[in-house]
Amino acid sequence: MTLIVVSQFLLYASLSVLMGTSIMHCIPEKYRPGFQIAPKWLILSVVIIPIAAFLPNLQLLSILGPQFGLIDSLWMIVSKYKVGHAWLAIFVFALLLIVIVRSATKKAATWLYVCSIFVLMAIMAAIGYASHAGSMSGMAGSFLDFIHLLAVSVWLGILVIVGYFSTDTKNWSAFLQWFSPTALAAFTSIAISGVLMMEAIVPKYVTSWASTYGQFLFIKHVLLVPLAIIILANGVLIKLKINQPLFEPRTWVKIELTLLAAILVVTAIFTEQQPPNFTVEAISPFFELFYQDSVAAGMRAYLQMTGIGLMFFLLTAVFIVLTIVSYLKKFPTIVAASLVFAIALCFYMGFMSIVFFK
Repeated sequence: MTLIVVSQFLLYASLSVLMGTSIMHCIPEKYRPGFQIAPKWLILSVVIIPIAAFLPNLQLLSILGPQFGLIDSLWMIVSKYKVGHAWLAIFVFALLLIVIVRSATKKAATWLYVCSIFVLMAIMAAIGYASHAGSMSGMAGSFLDFIHLLAVSVWLGILVIVGYFSTDTKNWSAFLQWFSPTALAAFTSIAISGVLMMEAIVPKYVTSWASTYGQFLFIKHVLLVPLAIIILANGVLIKLKINQPLFEPRTWVKIELTLLAAILVVTAIFTEQQPPNFTVEAISPFFELFYQDSVAAGMRAYLQMTGIGLMFFLLTAVFIVLTIVSYLKKFPTIVAASLVFAIALCFYMGFMSIVFFK
């Protein structure tokens, strides 16, 4: 299980690094900071994609292997199963991508990076085809999963390049002019596609919190709250600070990047779980750490405001204000990061304090 979660995180991260690099190379230099990423990291990212995409199939292989043998089982997966068809497409596109990336690192041509963007989109489409949403809602679900993954990879990829591979902060104002609306569009796309997929996969959303899938899906949504605040800071409040001496814009970019990375980890965890049905069947151990009342199989959840819940929601508002103040007053990074964590924690505890089962 741990291996599969790590592999899925590496898959998302590799797609993001490649997408971010390709997009940044397509942007004229006067509209972005300078950056440099070693070709070996790009090649490694491409190599990781087909390997990480195949690892979730090991469970199916372990079932078929004893009966049909390794070679016949592999052929059966690739030829007869939807996940095998998707992986075969991913493998072929990865071979094409490695040729493009190697050529682009030797001769920096914009058209090569444009080609890599389209190949990456094809890989994401194949991933969406074999996703939970695709299995439960057909092509509509596959499309929504594709949009979700595309938005994350564009947003996270650009942040990775700017946050860790940029060589300066020149042209930052020009960079924000196109990146801020891009980040907002990505956030909106993630939210809308996520809600639509959720309707198909977990129609009883609050009840699903008691399952491992639903609990980590909820945590993902909780992390979107401080992320929205940081988008506001990096897109709007930064205009008040950008021209001040000693202001380092990449600090908050790295905090935003860390939150997105945390969301990827959480996503990698719950996407490898079985989505719950309309009622609770198996209680998540993580859920039981925070919910003290007993929950029996078959119960359904409802929300009811409590004094403790109201207190946590008020604390969430307080920490949101303090986070904005920390941005404007240039608090130490550790303080800002702690406030962001406090927003997520209080928001999570607020909802966990008002959920009940019957």
